[in-house]
Amino acid sequence: MNERTVNAVPVGSCPPLAPLPGWESFEQALASALSVLKDEFLIVSTRAGNRFVQFHARPDARVFAETVCNAYLGPSEKLDAGQMADLLSMGWVAPTHAPGSPSPVSPPKGSPNHFREFPHPCSCAEIARFAVRTLAEVLRIASPAELQYRAFDDEGRSVTLPALQIHQEPAPSRKVKSPPEAKGSGDFGRLRARVLAAARNGSGLGSLVYDEGGSIEVPVGNRSGWVRPFEKPYFVRVHVQLLGDVDGDEELLGRIHEVNARLPIARVICTDGSVFLGVDFPAVPFRPEHLAQAVTTLAQLADGVLRDLRRAEKPATAVN
Repeated sequence: MNERTVNAVPVGSCPPLAPLPGWESFEQALASALSVLKDEFLIVSTRAGNRFVQFHARPDARVFAETVCNAYLGPSEKLDAGQMADLLSMGWVAPTHAPGSPSPVSPPKGSPNHFREFPHPCSCAEIARFAVRTLAEVLRIASPAELQYRAFDDEGRSVTLPALQIHQEPAPSRKVKSPPEAKGSGDFGRLRARVLAAARNGSGLGSLVYDEGGSIEVPVGNRSGWVRPFEKPYFVRVHVQLLGDVDGDEELLGRIHEVNARLPIARVICTDGSVFLGVDFPAVPFRPEHLAQAVTTLAQLADGVLRDLRRAEKPATAVN
């Protein structure tokens, strides 16, 4: 873990806005933190829910800032028309890419989130005040006490920023146990690395890692899903859980068969008392856009498939 401290804050020119009461210390601390990032990421988010601002800082080039769009918010957190208008009036640019696209994206520039680019040279104090106004006035966060942060480099290694004085949510180490099928295969190791990079870019979550079972947990619409590469044969599976604690009787299995008969590229399976919706796609060659398409497809199909399956529940627990 890399711990970063600063003694001075580059002030520069601040926007013509007064500091918000109760946020002055945090604003200054955020400016301090931004000043020491070196081609690294900083995410400031609520400890409950998914409201955030995040930054990719490249000291000699730019600071690319993003704030969450409705595609990544649950029903109780979604921005209303007034909030979205406020974002635009502040200078945020509306999302230019569909959910699941890389963030930030390659030229033409843009993001699946609301975004703004601060070209070099930029004022860390200006960016901090802009971010605080977004957090407090648009995302309606009452105080810095509701916030946490994650900071990390391209390898997922944590960077500690004591100046922020809010809870740090550690970025998990990239060093995880390899599943049995990954051992002894250089080609499969490279595939795993490419899948991980695509999942991080597509979700905008640079701290994603493989779990001990060889899967990566990713957001799929308003659900959590999993991505897992396989070696023999080479393919990648993306899936979400639709139902849990089910009795796989003939009626449910018949309904699953009916649903599978009309699904285009996804399929429903029932295993170990749970029902999953998944998409498999070939991994030779691996294309990040295929992963993005699989995630988008599952997000679009999941609710409709769940409605069809619920007609056969006896009993079942829906998983959202």
